[in-house]
Amino acid sequence: MSKAGSFILGSIVGLGAGLIAASLLIPEEKTKEVKEKLRDNDKLQDLKKKYDKGTEAIKTQLSSFPNNIEDDSELRDFDDIVIDDTNKDLGSDEKENQETVDDLKSSETANN
Repeated sequence: MSKAGSFILGSIVGLGAGLIAASLLIPEEKTKEVKEKLRDNDKLQDLKKKYDKGTEAIKTQLSSFPNNIEDDSELRDFDDIVIDDTNKDLGSDEKENQETVDDLKSSETANN
């Protein structure tokens, strides 16, 4: 088991043991009193509402992200356009121009 897994497992076991010990040590009247105070606390309720709104906003933002690209044909089409445009934008040195075109064509066939 990795260190992170061991840490998480230890945290869960420790939390469980702590809750069990607290429930056995604290009288039931006190727990009911604390629960009522938490329910009646306006600041805590406002905080809970803000948290709920924030998590809803994050869920909405995450759902609006585009899906992963599974088909890269659009990317290949873009490469073809760039290569085709390069033929038109070549400079004045014919030898250098031909080397550039040959490099582009060979890289295209190597990728396919």
